Order: sequence, then structure tokens, then C-alpha cells
Amino acid sequence: MVPRASADSRADNLNIGLLVSLEKRARHICISSYAARRQAAMQCTCSCIMVIASMRLEKLRQVDLNLLIIFAVIAEERSATKASARLLLSQPAVSRALQRARSMFQDELVIRSSSGFELTLRGRKILQELEQLLPKIEGLVVPSVFDPKKERSNFRISGPDNVCMALLPHLCRRYTTEGYKVNFDFLPWQADAVDMLERGKLDLIFHIDEGLLPSHFNSEKLYREDWICAVARESKFGDRLTLKQYLAAEHLTVTTLPSVQNIPDKQLAALGAKRRSSVRIPYFGAALSCLPGTELVLTLTNGMRQMVERNCTLRLVKAPQELHPFHFLMVWHPRLGTDARHIWLREAMRQLSPQEASGQRL
Repeated sequence: MVPRASADSRADNLNIGLLVSLEKRARHICISSYAARRQAAMQCTCSCIMVIASMRLEKLRQVDLNLLIIFAVIAEERSATKASARLLLSQPAVSRALQRARSMFQDELVIRSSSGFELTLRGRKILQELEQLLPKIEGLVVPSVFDPKKERSNFRISGPDNVCMALLPHLCRRYTTEGYKVNFDFLPWQADAVDMLERGKLDLIFHIDEGLLPSHFNSEKLYREDWICAVARESKFGDRLTLKQYLAAEHLTVTTLPSVQNIPDKQLAALGAKRRSSVRIPYFGAALSCLPGTELVLTLTNGMRQMVERNCTLRLVKAPQELHPFHFLMVWHPRLGTDARHIWLREAMRQLSPQEASGQRL
């Protein structure tokens, strides 16, 4: 037989458990009900906001901006005759516009007095608002002009080091000494530069004219590059290399992007030829310092000519005529096409190009 105290204890525990379960269920029901009410309230609020926004848009669609301008001129001139002369409109047209403005604002706006038109209280308040609003509207519809000596701006640019060597000396001489407030951030050239331009991580890139850019990008020929060769001053080479001599030589090759064939190798491959190269590096500047004391040939672009001419341990050799010139392009995303800052940037790059600096044309 089970003791009575033990049975009572179990019954008490059962009752307590039941009460706890009922309390939890009641709390869950309350929470669920609160969540449902809150969600319904949020949906109602969103619906109200959408209705209000729709009402505002509908009201704005009925607004004639010309009436705002005409009223502002009338309020400033305090005379319909003077306002019509300033607006190049007839006086009846100005008077009709004033009547329409009165109907739109549901106020007289101006009343006649001994000294001309006088603003009503509502008219004075509207004029104060328009004095701030109209210049902002004008700024939206009238293309702005970027002044690099007054406005700060930062431009992110990328390109291979040979095009940077051709352009950056001109850039530094022009835009770091005349009070310009622009910054140029040149990022290392990399395989995803085109994707970075697409995603807005770059403002401008310099690219060769190989026809592999996305079709929706904007591009412009910046300048033409010819091929030259650099060798050690004491090397055995003459002043010009034939294709046969070029292919027989050992080359120091610059590959700006890994696993991407450079232009000379592409042009040679089109002829069914291939040059010999035992050293491949990513930078032209570093490659030049490797030439002294060797019989290596470095093929580089004409924009780097001065670097070779200023180095007493190196000399220039004409490249084979089978290596054809090419163009460097500046490339930008179409969303930047009409922006005043970027219009200025592209014009600045045009003025920095070697052909522009020397007065030559593409």
C-alpha cells in the first residue's frame, strides 16, 4: 500500500506541473497574439505610408514648376510689368500665371498696394522657401562644373606600370604644385581591374586596345605606343634587331598579369614564332635594373624611352618591324559619363598623354 503522504505529494506535483504548463501556454498565446497585433500594425503603417506617399506624388504631379519661378520673380520685382520684362513674357501671360499660382497655393500670395505688390504672410513664407529650393532644383537640372582648386575629390585609377611611367611624371608636375585639391590613388594593376571598375571600386583604368573590354564600357584612345628594345650598353647588339636576331636572343620578359600573354608574345604567335625567355617579372622598372652586365633584351614601350636614355649603363635598340604599335585606352563606366568630376578627370588624362604633351595627334 502506498503511503497517503506520498500520494498527496505526487498529486501536488501533478497539479503544479499542470499549472506551469497552463501558464506557459497562456504566455505563448499572449506573445503570439502580441506578435500578430504588432505585425498587423506594421502592415497597416506601411500601407498608410504608401498611401501618403502616393498622395504626395499625385499632388506633386499637379505642380507646375514654372509657376514657382514666375511667382518668385513677381515677389522680387513687386510688379507684374517688371516681372514680365525680366521673364521675357507678355504681361497678360504673367497675370494668368499668377492666378494659377494663387489657385495652386489657395492664397492671394500678393496684394496691390500704393507701392506695388505686397506679399501676404503665406506668400512671404513661400518666397523664403523658394529662395532655398530653386537654386537646388537648378543644380539638379543644370550640369555643374567641377573646380579642382576649390573642391576636394579623390580619384581611384589603375593601369600597368609602363603607362603609369609615361603619365605620372606629367601628373605630378602639373597637379601637385598649383593648389589643386584633388587626390589621385593609383592602385596596383591586377586581373580583376575591369570587375573593380564595374563594381565602382575604380574610377578609371588604362587598358590596351585588344578588343576584350565589356561592350557597355566607355573608352577613348589616350595615346599610341611603339615598341623599343633596351639592352646593356656593352652588349653585342647593333642599333636595330631583325626578327631573326630578336628570336635568337635571350629575353627578359615583363608580364604584368600572371597567366596572361603579353602583346609582343601575341604578335609573335600570330607569325608562328616564339621568343626565348628564362626570366619573367611583373615590372618594367625592375626589369631595366636587371640588364647591365647581361646579353638580355628587354622589349618595352616608347613611353619609357627617357628612363633608358638617362641610364648610362643601358642603350636603346630598334625593335623588329613585325612588332606593331598599339594604343592605350582610358576606360570608364557609363554611369560616370556625365559627372562633372569625372569629365574633368578624363580631360586631365588627355592633357597628360605623351602625344598631347608633344603636340602630336593620335
